[in-house]
Amino acid sequence: MRKVIAVDGTHLHGKYKSVLLSAVAQDTKNHVYPIAFCVVDKENDVSWTFFFEKLKEIVVDEPDLCFISYRHKSIANGIVNVYNHSHHEYCMKHLGENLRVNHHCGDYFYLYYNAAKAYSSKEFDNHFVEFKDKCPTAAIVLEHDIGFEKWSRAHFPGNRYDVITTNIAESLIYYVDR
Repeated sequence: MRKVIAVDGTHLHGKYKSVLLSAVAQDTKNHVYPIAFCVVDKENDVSWTFFFEKLKEIVVDEPDLCFISYRHKSIANGIVNVYNHSHHEYCMKHLGENLRVNHHCGDYFYLYYNAAKAYSSKEFDNHFVEFKDKCPTAAIVLEHDIGFEKWSRAHFPGNRYDVITTNIAESLIYYVDR
């Protein structure tokens, strides 16, 4: 297993109103493997902390472990409380969609994606400066409120093995929720 775990939650519909939390990883051949899942009443600090405590019984906390998630505060709190040696990165797709909707600069979001995917600081800087010129309010959020290390490949301190979204977790949840 690559040491990158995508975590996600989805609201279950129907007779039982609850939330499915999941952790998914990939092997070196990009095969997707569910590691853990849990059904909880709601998505909050208690639920995510419980989930990460159980996950820690099989996935050891270490500096080269990386979690990728959307920006739910309870996920970040759970990771910090339970996995204090690992890294936490935000899903590039979820973050981009939130910024596109909230800052209305969808025509230029290819520049955000180019910056997020850049391998070198120089390449990142070129794309981000251009994005900042087109969408200054979104750029302020990315730079000052969130921080480059949470969403850009070039600034991330760990190794994400090309995993930059929670798509692998969403693909599992899609089939479970059907």
